[in-house]
Amino acid sequence: MCGIAGVIGRFAPESRHKFLDSLSSGLAHRGPDGCRSYEDDHAGLVHTRLSIIDLSARGNQPFYNEDKSVVLICNGEIYNYKQLRTELEAKGHRFNSDSDSEVIVHLYEDHRNQPEQLLLRLTGMFAFAIWDVKAKKLLLARDRIGIKPLYYLSANGHLVFSSEVQPIANTGIHPFTLDYTSVYEYFLLGSIPGPNTLYKEIHCLEAGSYLTAQNGNVNITTYWDVPESTQNVVSEAAAQEELEALFTEIIKDHLVADVPVGAFLSAGVDSSLITAVAVEQHPGINTFTASFPGEPEDEGVIAAETARKLGTTHFAYTLTSNFFDDFGNQFRNMDQPYSNPSALALGRISKLARQQVKVVLSGDGGDELFGGYNRHEFPKKPSFLKYIPRALQNDLLKIGSRVTGNKGLETLRKSIARTDVDIFIHKVALEKTQIILSMFAPEITLQIDTERYPERLKKLYKKRLGNDRLNKVLYLDMKTTLVDEMLTKCDRMTMQNGIEGRLPFLDHRLVEFAFNLPGDYKRKNGTGKIMLRNFLAKKSGSELAFREKTGFKSPFKHWMNTDKVTHDFVVDNLNEAKQIPLLNGKMLETIIGDLDGVAQESIFALVCLNTFCKNTQLL
Repeated sequence: MCGIAGVIGRFAPESRHKFLDSLSSGLAHRGPDGCRSYEDDHAGLVHTRLSIIDLSARGNQPFYNEDKSVVLICNGEIYNYKQLRTELEAKGHRFNSDSDSEVIVHLYEDHRNQPEQLLLRLTGMFAFAIWDVKAKKLLLARDRIGIKPLYYLSANGHLVFSSEVQPIANTGIHPFTLDYTSVYEYFLLGSIPGPNTLYKEIHCLEAGSYLTAQNGNVNITTYWDVPESTQNVVSEAAAQEELEALFTEIIKDHLVADVPVGAFLSAGVDSSLITAVAVEQHPGINTFTASFPGEPEDEGVIAAETARKLGTTHFAYTLTSNFFDDFGNQFRNMDQPYSNPSALALGRISKLARQQVKVVLSGDGGDELFGGYNRHEFPKKPSFLKYIPRALQNDLLKIGSRVTGNKGLETLRKSIARTDVDIFIHKVALEKTQIILSMFAPEITLQIDTERYPERLKKLYKKRLGNDRLNKVLYLDMKTTLVDEMLTKCDRMTMQNGIEGRLPFLDHRLVEFAFNLPGDYKRKNGTGKIMLRNFLAKKSGSELAFREKTGFKSPFKHWMNTDKVTHDFVVDNLNEAKQIPLLNGKMLETIIGDLDGVAQESIFALVCLNTFCKNTQLL
């Protein structure tokens, strides 16, 4: 787990040195165990290292092939590297380390002109760059799910890439322009959705894609996508048995490391199941949770009881006041505005975990695979509508509402007229469009495209040709909120604290298995993740397994009203935010005067944006 970056194109040596120094400095927090680089007349690559496998100097990157004509820098973990290494050594390839990443160099030699063949051999999470010295060709690639980030700028015959956005912007290699629509989408969602970034000139390489650059030409290819069901569906009992065997194997793979491994543990199904399976292979594994003692939102009590039952060595980060405790440190290196409050809790327990381990298993992805969110429950129609042809329902309800004056009929009409994409947007949006636009200076609103994100969702939804409604919506989650929000949170907060976060649910083997199952195996009678709950019930009992999902809830709003330190921190930040030119200062004055009347998501988003602007000296 590391940071990678580089520049491609002809530069004066002193300019290339300057750019590489800037990139490595911007990624230092991702690699506290060392930094090394490669340079020639056409390319410069830099790697900051967090040592996980092969802790010796031989594990330092860049890695090279036998004649040093292929250069690799990689961020991530390859879980099937031992199998691949055995195959490659049998073909005559020679290795210089015991690192998992080195297999990629030699796979490239075997599949130089077929990157898809290389990438589809890898099981793991990764973002890597390969420089082919003789061909003067760059290959950038990102894992299937998008667990590891990768961003790039291509302009004037040059290409710059990095694990994070801000290091590219800080190089000064090209003028950068703020994308106001991205800032709008940040307020809408709490994060900036790809493939766009805060800057118009910088883009993220999307999940399951690779980029090649040669002779000034840049091409991007999708090599993998979440599969649609083959309709070769086994019985529920057989599917349950297959899930349990596969998940157990995946947990075993994710526990491989040359450093101590732990697990995040909340009161939820996903982290509890990971821990229950992991503890069978790693008795007494360290577990970590965040706790708000005495608060209704506190999951610490249930997590501690689960840890006791499973026999883990449990640690809790407890907080009883000052919601923004350690906020400055945890959000210091956020490369784009981000405002999910759970990121702060994750940062704190990552900091706690780093005192004991260097790798932590996280439960991200279970909801997106097995329908765990409330937004995965579709609105139910009243039974009387089944007697009315679908084509006539809208008109008849409209007439009925007018004739009877029953507003409920009009509400029902609007509800059934909404598409699944409309429902998805409504449920993931933190605020309404007009409220968000009111936060911007009037001249800025004219430059915001409020339809960009909805249009992206509609395009993605149309790619799913099957009739399984739940799996089509889960696909939207996998391609948008999972990558842009959940995986961004896990990557940034773990890397900020010098640990590697591994996500067993997002192993592509499990993703492909889950999307080949019908939706009614996953969600029944308003309850999601049925198969995961059944598995957990075998491990830890039904009480925990079928506990109602609560999601992450924080006492932020309550503490803002009752805890002076929290309240003053918010007000101070909102007052500072009035100086951000793109925001509407008068609207912020109104918000400061009525904190109770504003959604906590908007307040937290403003605090985070102000902090980001101060940290980056932007605006």
